[in-house]
Amino acid sequence: MTHPVQEFCARLDLRVPLVQAPMAGVSTPELAAAVCEAGGLGSLAIGALSASAARQAIADVRERTQRPFNVNVFAHRPEPRQPEREQQWLDFLRPYFEAFGAPVPEQLMTPYLSLEEDQEKQKVLLEMRPSV
Repeated sequence: MTHPVQEFCARLDLRVPLVQAPMAGVSTPELAAAVCEAGGLGSLAIGALSASAARQAIADVRERTQRPFNVNVFAHRPEPRQPEREQQWLDFLRPYFEAFGAPVPEQLMTPYLSLEEDQEKQKVLLEMRPSV
């Protein structure tokens, strides 16, 4: 019986059983392609990118390597808005904003959309069809 790691590596033709961490704001097409070329699974984090930037980043990896690579997104379940609770947090944080001379936001914002909410990024993934 083959070990699952061996099966995974064989399926993607990996020479090294290594998956580069796809970290938003840190992973780049250059890094992902370099990991692929070294025999591991390079990864590209697109959760913090716009759909057009994600498309370009995937294309940039493909220009640098013919090997399979991973594309990672944020896939959390979106939380329903809770205006009263959010206001309580803003009230609690107000002194910290003021201590640093920063404006207090009017409302809390989700920093990144889940793929569930981001139809444009869904289209990019369906169009670009990354290996993983």
